[in-house]
Amino acid sequence: MTKPLSLETILGKLSDDDETWVLQDELSGKYVIIPDDRFPGRRPMRFFLSRQDAESVLWEVLKVNSMLRQARISPVKVQTKKAIASIAMDRTPDHADAFVIHSPNEVFEFVLERGGSYPL
Repeated sequence: MTKPLSLETILGKLSDDDETWVLQDELSGKYVIIPDDRFPGRRPMRFFLSRQDAESVLWEVLKVNSMLRQARISPVKVQTKKAIASIAMDRTPDHADAFVIHSPNEVFEFVLERGGSYPL
């Protein structure tokens, strides 16, 4: 398993203007947490480099999770540095306690592994 970078290292590499996309329920304001076998016991927030990548993952998640189909989840642009710092400071049990920034290649592989199609 790859050793995660320290929070200070990550925040130091980001500018205040960097933006990414996350998945958020429009009604409750809650963010979608997608478990990851690479990080057992963690609740990672997923950051995507494009709206299209976020939508592709959302589509795959909705195919397998019928409860989430009732929600109004959509991609939302966030200031990455601020969002990551917020995750690090929030100790609420149901909130994210980790984060992953996904490259377009990771999203492409994720979607294809599940038999989905990735819009080009």
